[in-house]
Amino acid sequence: MPLRYGENPHQPAAFYAPTGTHGGLAGLRQLSGKELSYNNLADLDAAVRLAALVTDPTAIVVKHTNPCGAAAADTVAAALSTAMRADPTSAFGSIVAVNHPFDVEAAELLLAPGLFVEVIAAPSFDPKAVELLTTKPTWRASVRLVEIPPGNAWAATAGLELTSVAGGLLAQRPDDEVDDPTQWQLATSTPVPADQAASLEFAFTMVRRLSSNAICVCQGTSLVGAGIGQTSRVDAVRHALEKAGERARGGVLASDAFFPFPDSIELAAAAGIAAIVQPGGSKRDPEVIAAAEAAGLPMVLTGRRHFRH
Repeated sequence: MPLRYGENPHQPAAFYAPTGTHGGLAGLRQLSGKELSYNNLADLDAAVRLAALVTDPTAIVVKHTNPCGAAAADTVAAALSTAMRADPTSAFGSIVAVNHPFDVEAAELLLAPGLFVEVIAAPSFDPKAVELLTTKPTWRASVRLVEIPPGNAWAATAGLELTSVAGGLLAQRPDDEVDDPTQWQLATSTPVPADQAASLEFAFTMVRRLSSNAICVCQGTSLVGAGIGQTSRVDAVRHALEKAGERARGGVLASDAFFPFPDSIELAAAAGIAAIVQPGGSKRDPEVIAAAEAAGLPMVLTGRRHFRH
């Protein structure tokens, strides 16, 4: 599919898929709006893959391939409302993906003045929701509504995720397998409160689609702060806590990889974080765990890293 240009206007670009591919973005059905751009497709990939990792009605708001808002709730509308409020500044001009049919109630939420999204992706759309989104808001002619079919998106590439580098391709198995919390281990004597267990699971799911080094802070099943693409883990923690602000207090913190030093734990404790989930695996794990123990912070080790470069 020819694209107007790539990441920037001076870069020619196109979207390629193996012949006969019907899964993933190659099988998308665009219902309305302008043509999809290179950056739209990259953001869609990040949003749709993350939404697919959650079973409950979930909304993911993505900017520059990173979630800036995410929530799971009883309905798509409730999830979307919470996700859009997580970081309203970043949500302007974002990509939205949901994992359940997009209904009228969800569409009505996006009609509020001051909101604008580039793309909305869902498994399907209620026809009345399509009518609202394409006739009511001021950006109706611009928004792309995209249906993403179910199925194995990797079948056409022999189960491999391919990434181009100068002179060749990197190939790996996709990191799309859902984590199993029953295999996680409590590393501290302080247990995880029963009402925080679901939040820890949600946070560790969200952090796996943030650019490394990655940290996320969640309240319940809502993303409220993210530290993205930092070159040190402690800086990612600072960034996530700053984004979360007072919402960090009583929330949970997830890391996509181990903490190399106790400094991140000390920052989390000072911000009022109530529990931490991380892969573990550092030679300084005993020091990190000791810092959590001293702060009375429950810490769970998952044993699985989720770098996303």
